[in-house]
Amino acid sequence: MSTGDGGVHCPEHGSTGETYVCGHLVHGIGLGFYVAYDPDNARPDAWCGDCERLRLAYGGEWPEEVERSLGVSLLCGECYDRARARNALAR
Repeated sequence: MSTGDGGVHCPEHGSTGETYVCGHLVHGIGLGFYVAYDPDNARPDAWCGDCERLRLAYGGEWPEEVERSLGVSLLCGECYDRARARNALAR
C-alpha cells in the first residue's frame, strides 16, 4: 500500500482515501469496531473492543503506552469498510 496527496493506493482496490485502524482490526473478526467522533469523516480512526477497554481504563485518553499497543495500520477506504463489517458487533 502506498500513500500520497491524502490518499492511498491499495493493490486490490486502487486509489482511495487514507484510513487508520488499530492493527487488531486488519484481519480480526468479531472484535468490535469503535470510532473516533468526527462528523465530517465517513471513515474516522477506529479500534477494537480490547483497545477500547484499555482506553477506558485510562479515563478515555490515549496515553503513549496505550498508543504503542494499538499497532496503528493504514487501510484504504474499501479495506476499512471490510474491517468494519467483519468486526462490528450486533447491538
